[in-house]
Amino acid sequence: GSHLVEHLLDVGCNVKAFVYYNSFNSWGWLDTLPKNKLQQIEIFAGDVRDPNGVRTAMQGVDVVFHLAALIAIPFSYHSPDSYI
Repeated sequence: GSHLVEHLLDVGCNVKAFVYYNSFNSWGWLDTLPKNKLQQIEIFAGDVRDPNGVRTAMQGVDVVFHLAALIAIPFSYHSPDSYI
């Protein structure tokens, strides 16, 4: 997602990024973007499994690129509802 965010900024888009909340306040690979680019992004930390949080983050948004995923192929066979 960080590469998409960087490209969208480069072509002049306003970007809002929904990042997975964690106790370290890490934004994943977005943390590696140059500071001037990070300052252009509206970051919303939450969980895509929380419909209210997603709805709040999407207010005023025209286009959504959904790149969220859980990575655990073997476990997904045992718990498919967690991966939908």
